[in-house]
Amino acid sequence: METSGSGDSGMSLDPSLLSGPRDDKSDRSIRGRTNSNGGFTTLLAATFVVFLGYGTVLPILPLFLDRVLSMTGADEVALHTGLLTGVYTLALFGFAPLWGGASDRLGRRAVLLWGLAGFALAMLGFSLTRNLPLAYGARALAGAFAAAVIPVAQAQAAEYGGAVLRARRFAWLSAAATLGFLSGPMLSGWLASIPMVMPQAEMVLGGPVAWPFVVTAGLAGAVWLVVYRHVPGRPARLYPAGRHAPEVASTWPTGGLLTLTLLAMLGLGAFEVGLSLQARQSIGLDPFRIGLLFTVCSLVMLVVQILWSTHPPKRLSSGHLIGGAFLLMAVGVLGLPYATNFWGAFVAVGLLGAGSGVLIPLLAYQVSLASGSAQGAALGKQTALASLGQAAGSTGAGLLFVGSALGTYWGLAILLFITAATAFCARHRLIAPSS
Repeated sequence: METSGSGDSGMSLDPSLLSGPRDDKSDRSIRGRTNSNGGFTTLLAATFVVFLGYGTVLPILPLFLDRVLSMTGADEVALHTGLLTGVYTLALFGFAPLWGGASDRLGRRAVLLWGLAGFALAMLGFSLTRNLPLAYGARALAGAFAAAVIPVAQAQAAEYGGAVLRARRFAWLSAAATLGFLSGPMLSGWLASIPMVMPQAEMVLGGPVAWPFVVTAGLAGAVWLVVYRHVPGRPARLYPAGRHAPEVASTWPTGGLLTLTLLAMLGLGAFEVGLSLQARQSIGLDPFRIGLLFTVCSLVMLVVQILWSTHPPKRLSSGHLIGGAFLLMAVGVLGLPYATNFWGAFVAVGLLGAGSGVLIPLLAYQVSLASGSAQGAALGKQTALASLGQAAGSTGAGLLFVGSALGTYWGLAILLFITAATAFCARHRLIAPSS
């Protein structure tokens, strides 16, 4: 395992810390400014609100189509629920590299402001829509502008400090995303359950069914104000002449790391669909317990990401960690078809949640190390491929599960096992920070 510069020695995680080595005057100046302004906390808030918006929409979308857009057929509601979700993901895939590259040229703050403003307006516009074409347009715009927040927040967080602090910040950003996704359904469920006191035709903004979108838009607007006030306009890394950045770049090519991201998210997306089908058709679980399993997966990911941020491993290379994480995912995928009750599925979900909880921030961190000055472009590509992998995994699992459920699980597990073995064999090329 490679070591980072001495400036990271003994550094503790402070979400508001956007500083570099402690012994450099210019970096102390930056640290003082960003500490007082809570710059990194603002990035956490921006990431949280975007994923909150995604999690808020998922459970309420069928009800919105039924009550606000007046769709009566169950098949019609199911079709457009899937397509509207797919439009969002497709926009995220298409626009993330563009926004990331733009942030390298124009600055992170400007792109974050555009992204949050557009996301807020798109969410508000969706709550106001009364026909299907406008609904598709609003969801596409929401995905396009969310694509400006996710990779650019990571690129902004990578601008200051050394490898240890960067790894911890990426873990915190992943935790904020997981927490937002987990909180979204609870928020929408609570708001949509408010009793309707007016006839539907007289309701403002579609009534409680549309309120989750309005509240999310308001939160995004509030975060926009905080970003405008607290995120520096020029977040370029500042090191004095002759001083090297206190970190070692990953020797893996960016393309290899992006491929690992695609495979990790493909496995996660396929597992999510497989879990829904397996738990209902083979194990016979009710919707409450199926939802509980998804909550367990998110909570395990959140706990792993928080532990990573507060106690990063010091004796394992990133190759060991990536290989081990893919191995956990493979075992979890392979264990699911053999689970005969809730607790068997619980163990499989926990293993996959732990593996993906390590992989998501660690791969983003490695891509950041390998990308040099093109942080936004590289992280934008990673966000796009993550979206593509998850969508492809979900779609593929849904199609293949009908024909051969067990074969689908085994095929996915073998792919993940091979990826784990590849990471273990190439472990010397993946650099991990050490305190």
